[in-house]
Amino acid sequence: MFLYSVRLLEELTGRGLYKSEEKYEVRDTVIVPHKGKERIGEILCCLGEVEESVTESLKAIIRKASTEEESSAKMKNIKRKEIFDTVKERIRAYNLQMKLVRVDFGVDPERIICFFTAEGRIDFRELVKDLAHRLMNRVELRQIGARDEIKLIKGLGPCGKVACCCEFLEEFAPISVKIAKEQGLILNPTKISGVCGRLMCCLRFEAEFYSSVIKNFPEIGSVVNSSLGEGRVIGINVLRNTVILELKNGWQKEVPLKDVVIEKSGAEDRTRTGTDLHPLDPESRASANSATSAQ
Repeated sequence: MFLYSVRLLEELTGRGLYKSEEKYEVRDTVIVPHKGKERIGEILCCLGEVEESVTESLKAIIRKASTEEESSAKMKNIKRKEIFDTVKERIRAYNLQMKLVRVDFGVDPERIICFFTAEGRIDFRELVKDLAHRLMNRVELRQIGARDEIKLIKGLGPCGKVACCCEFLEEFAPISVKIAKEQGLILNPTKISGVCGRLMCCLRFEAEFYSSVIKNFPEIGSVVNSSLGEGRVIGINVLRNTVILELKNGWQKEVPLKDVVIEKSGAEDRTRTGTDLHPLDPESRASANSATSAQ
C-alpha cells in the first residue's frame, strides 16, 4: 500500500494524506474523496510503501483523473479568482466595511456564494444587485465568524501544525477563559489564542478531564494538614497530582495530594487565580491579572 500527499486543486490550500495500491508519479492528477464529495487533486509526493494496517484510517484514491477533469478544475480556479477580484472591487466601490474571505460555487453552477466577515450587520442589498448584473449569475453573500474564516482559508496553529478547524473539527464548541484557568495556563491572550484571534479550540479537548479532576483538590488559599505539617495551599499540579504548600516557616513544598487533609477553606478560589500550574512564577501572576482585567 502506497501513501501519498495530495493537494486538492479546487480547495486552493487544501491537502491531505491518501492511500492507494496503484503507483502514481508526482504531479499526476487523481480523484479523491473529500467531505463526502469526489474532488480532483494533484500528487505532491509519495511517502513510501507502508503496511496496510498503518493506513486503515486513511481514505483511498479513487482513480486517476482524466484530461477533461483536470482542465475543468483549473478553469474553475481561474474563474473563481476573477470573480473574487470583481467582488472585492465592488465592495470597495460601495465603501462597505466587510472583508471578502472566499468565493465558491454552489451545487448549481449558476450560483455564486461569497463568504465575508464584518464587525456588525451589513446592508449589502445594492451590492448583491450590482454583482448579479455584472456576473450574470445568482449571487449569495454569507457572513461568517473569525473561526469559520480560518476554516475556509486554512492556517497553522501556535503549535506549528495545521489548525484543528482546518483538519477535523466540524463544529465549534464554546470555549471560555475559565477552561484555560482550570488547566493552569498563563492567561496571556497571545499564548492561548489561535490564529483566528479567539481562544484555541484545543483547550476544549482536555476541559472535561480538568473539570472533573480539579474537584478533588483543595482550593487555593485554604489551610490543610500534610505530612510536612500545616500549610496554606498556593498552587496545585493536576498532572502530577500534587499540591504546593507554603509552610509556617515560609518554605514552599510540593506534596502528593493523598498526603493532604483539608482543614478549612480559604477566601480565594483556584479558578479565579490562574496560578494552578505556575504558582511560583511572578510573571504568571502578572499575566493572569492583566488578562483577567482585559476580559
